Amino acid sequence: MSELFPQLKALKPQEHRIIYTSKNGVKVTVRKTQKFSADDFAVGLIISGRDEFYPTHIRLLFDLYLKRLRNPEGAKKLFLALEKVYDGEDPDEFIPELERIEFPMQLDDPSINLYYVQLLMIEQDFNFSPGAKLGISGKVPKISKFTPPREFLMRFIRWVASGDDEIDKIIFLAVTRKPSPNKYGKRLIE
Repeated sequence: MSELFPQLKALKPQEHRIIYTSKNGVKVTVRKTQKFSADDFAVGLIISGRDEFYPTHIRLLFDLYLKRLRNPEGAKKLFLALEKVYDGEDPDEFIPELERIEFPMQLDDPSINLYYVQLLMIEQDFNFSPGAKLGISGKVPKISKFTPPREFLMRFIRWVASGDDEIDKIIFLAVTRKPSPNKYGKRLIE
């Protein structure tokens, strides 16, 4: 994260950049939009044969849920890697081990999950931290109740990892921008 922060802040308006390309050729991209804050960017995916699209955290949560259902042990390794990415570690460190895990049901490869999560977390930190500058929406950026702001997303990831509830309940709260229960503020441990 420490390497990407300055690179993403330095993007020019509407600049588009490929951040990661998986072994299957899927590209994780960013485009500076300045929508919610002056530093805001959209996270995109380019899958061979399809136009680039800009998925949300809902796709991520659903994908992680599928992985946990079909391969709980493999998903646990992915969730622990996501916790480390939350802490600022480089996704590349975890990809070799995660690429050996087979997930019978998934939307995206685990490497895509790692990079996608990292970028979504950085985006949250940019947009919802104290001092976020006004974006083109003209609305004053909201300050997150979480420190760091990326904790909001990480708590939903931990909730999916827990297996405590069906995906419907988790996604409903995520879509309505309500925080997950406080107990998911507790870190995942090995």
